[in-house]
Amino acid sequence: MKLGMYSVEMKRPTTGELFKAIRDTGFSQVQFDFSSVCEEHMQLRFEANLLHEIQTQSEGNNVEIVAVNGTFNMIHPSKQEREDGHKWFAAIAEASRELDCEFITLCTGSRNTKSMWAWHESNQEPKALEDLLASIDKVLEQAERYNLILGIECEPNNCINTPEMARKLLDTFKTPRLKIIMDVANLFQKGQARKENVRPIIDNAFNLLGNDIYLAHGKDIKEGDNLIPTYAGDGIVDFEYFLEKLDHHDYTGGMLLHGIYDEGFFSDSVAFINDVIDKHERTKAP
Repeated sequence: MKLGMYSVEMKRPTTGELFKAIRDTGFSQVQFDFSSVCEEHMQLRFEANLLHEIQTQSEGNNVEIVAVNGTFNMIHPSKQEREDGHKWFAAIAEASRELDCEFITLCTGSRNTKSMWAWHESNQEPKALEDLLASIDKVLEQAERYNLILGIECEPNNCINTPEMARKLLDTFKTPRLKIIMDVANLFQKGQARKENVRPIIDNAFNLLGNDIYLAHGKDIKEGDNLIPTYAGDGIVDFEYFLEKLDHHDYTGGMLLHGIYDEGFFSDSVAFINDVIDKHERTKAP
């Protein structure tokens, strides 16, 4: 299994230095966010020379761009904000194809106007879900235009915050262009982050979504009543069991480490995951 990371968790002044650091840390895949190399997060146009530089550095460092961030607040209470998000997403869709990447990540959003990753009590009201369906319709139009696959994940503070809701969303659209990003750390609700809950929560998610997984995220979560994400190996996620479930559902992609908010922990997380993968591979050997 190949290892990847999320580009915004590693800061470098140039595109070349960024991809070199990703390679040197032990990664061969990346979920790329344009904010890693652009001053403005939501640009409506990406210069050809920038895209060429990204692709050149990606190829030169043997780091495959397996996902591009297309996250915007799909249920922002402001219609104008949502429309701006769709315009930006259209630019991301075109740029992704220029980078030979077919997969774009989404955020199902929050009614919270300060952060799309923060909870709001109206996130699951009928009007919020209605706005989400309309937003997904629009991004699917771009997916069709550019032959892309889009990924959602369960996020405890977002509109789609459980595997059950994610399953309903997939069943509503019934399109191979909408897939799942499986991030086990995001499956816990407040009060659930206990070791005894880990495997049952993983089982439930895979029973509902296992056949629709496109990308696996390697984030961890600390034990406790609150939801505190952390880097792989620093929490309670059973990564060996996670790999078993991925195998059972014929997942052939990589593991993209996420939740590394201090670069000093990259080496620990990479070593931990490599050990888990090695052990897993040995148990499968005849």
